[in-house]
Amino acid sequence: MNAHDRKKKAKIKALLFGAVSIALYAAVFKFADPMVTLYAKGGAYCLLPVSTVFLFSYVHGNFASNVWTALGIEASATAEKKTKKAETTQRKDTRSRAAMNA
Repeated sequence: MNAHDRKKKAKIKALLFGAVSIALYAAVFKFADPMVTLYAKGGAYCLLPVSTVFLFSYVHGNFASNVWTALGIEASATAEKKTKKAETTQRKDTRSRAAMNA
């Protein structure tokens, strides 16, 4: 897939995830009182706010990623190579050690 096709798909996905993000925020503001009542029940209901945050994080993360791709801003291949090389390079242990002569 060439860069033009990738940017075009990213624009469509950015618009989609942006619309979903706006809808989520609108729903939270519209149904704030019932949500607070439901989330405050305790017990297994404590998972609802956490799952809501994960949902917002997923949607916003995809939106932001696709916006950057649509703008043509991506990680360079040399940065990826440097990261992989840094991970595989072994450093010599030069720390001083306590020695016991018995």
